[in-house]
Amino acid sequence: MKIVVVGAGVVGITAAHALIEEGHEVTLLDRGEPGAATSRGNAGQIAHVDILPLATPAMIWKVAGWLTDPLGPLTVRPRYLPGLAPFLARFLLASRPSAVERSTLGIIPLQAASMPAWERLLARLDLGGELNRHGTIYAFDNAKALDAHKPVYDRQRGLGLAHELLDGAALRKLEPGLSERFVAGAYFPAVTHVNDPFVLSQKLASALRQRGARLEQATVKGLGFTGDQRPLVLLGDGRSLEADRVVIAAGAWSKPLARAAGDIVPLETERGYNATITDPGVSFTRPVHFEGHGFVLTPLKSGLRIGGAVELADTEAAPNWMRVEAMLSKAKTFLPGLQERGRTDWMGCRPSLPDSLPVIGRSTRSPHVIYAFGHAHHGLTQAAATAELIAALIADRTPAINIAAYRARRF
Repeated sequence: MKIVVVGAGVVGITAAHALIEEGHEVTLLDRGEPGAATSRGNAGQIAHVDILPLATPAMIWKVAGWLTDPLGPLTVRPRYLPGLAPFLARFLLASRPSAVERSTLGIIPLQAASMPAWERLLARLDLGGELNRHGTIYAFDNAKALDAHKPVYDRQRGLGLAHELLDGAALRKLEPGLSERFVAGAYFPAVTHVNDPFVLSQKLASALRQRGARLEQATVKGLGFTGDQRPLVLLGDGRSLEADRVVIAAGAWSKPLARAAGDIVPLETERGYNATITDPGVSFTRPVHFEGHGFVLTPLKSGLRIGGAVELADTEAAPNWMRVEAMLSKAKTFLPGLQERGRTDWMGCRPSLPDSLPVIGRSTRSPHVIYAFGHAHHGLTQAAATAELIAALIADRTPAINIAAYRARRF
C-alpha cells in the first residue's frame, strides 16, 4: 500500500520503519528536518517504568501551588487560559481515583511493550549502541515524600519493574554529584537512556532513506478525501497527496488533522524547556529525576541536559527563557559545582491529553486514517511500541495489546 505518515518526530519515524518493513511504499512528511521539533529536546530516557498518569489527586494539590509561581514547574500563559478551560476541566475529572486507575491500566501495557519494541528495532538497524543501560534515579529531599510513593513502588515491583530504595548516602555513592540535601531515592536499574535523541532521530531517518522510504519537507495544511473516501494530504504549496492510508503522527499539531478526520480531541500544548551544557563541571552516569521539583537531568553525548518546566501555551507563543534561568538556579542548589559553560537553551511542544494516554487507532470518518499522537512526556519511550501497533492496524492484524483505551472517541 501507499502510505503517507504526517510528522517526522520519533513517533512518525518509527512508524515509517514498521510500515516499510512490511513492504509498504512510505512517504514521511514534516515541515522541518526529521526529529528537529519536539523530539529534538526530550530528556532522552526510555522511561518504561512510569505507570501513573499526570492527573492524580496528589498532583492537583501540587498544581494549585505551582500555578502561583510564574517561573515554577508548571504555569499557564494568562492569554491562553480561556481556551484551556475545557482541557483543565477534563484534567480535573481525570484525577478522580476511578479515572486514575483507568488511565493507569491503559499506561501499563504500552509501557511494558516499549523497551522490547525499541530493542527489536535498534537491533534490526544495528543501532543498539545508541542505548545506555545505567538505570535511572528518582531523588527526594524529603523522606516523607518517598514514603508517599511507596504504594506506587510496590505496584511497580508487582509488575516486574525492579528497583531499590536508597538512603542519601547510597544515592551519592551512585551519583556523587548530588548534594547532601537528598535524603532518599529510588533506583531503577533497567531504565535506559539514549546517546542523544536528535542524533538518534537523524540516524533512524537515514536508515529510512536507505530502506527506500521517501522523506519530504512540506507543510501539511489539511486532510481531505476523494469520492471513494481515499485520504488526501493537502500541502501548503497547493499539492495534494493521495494515499491508501494516512498516519497522523504530528504531535502537538495533530488536533486540526484529527478534526478533519471526524474526531474532536482535547489535545493541548505542554511546552517543555531545557538547557544542554557541554561543560557542566559535574559528571553523572544516569538520569536523575528531582521529585517534587518538576525537572530531570540526563547525561547525553552532547552534554548534560537539565529540563522540565511545563508551560501551557500556544505552539506559536514566544518562549519565556526566564523559565530556564529559574530551573538552572534551582539545579545549582542540588548539584554542587554545576557550571554553564557551553550552554544551549531549548523549548519544545509536547502533545498532551488530560488522561496521559495517547491517541492510537482508526479515525471516525475513515478507517484509512490512523492516529498516533498525544504521547506527551513518553513520545520517545512509546514510539517503537506505537509503531508496531500502527503496522498491525494497517495490516488488519489484531494488535499485540488492546488499544481500546487509546481510541479518539474516549473523550
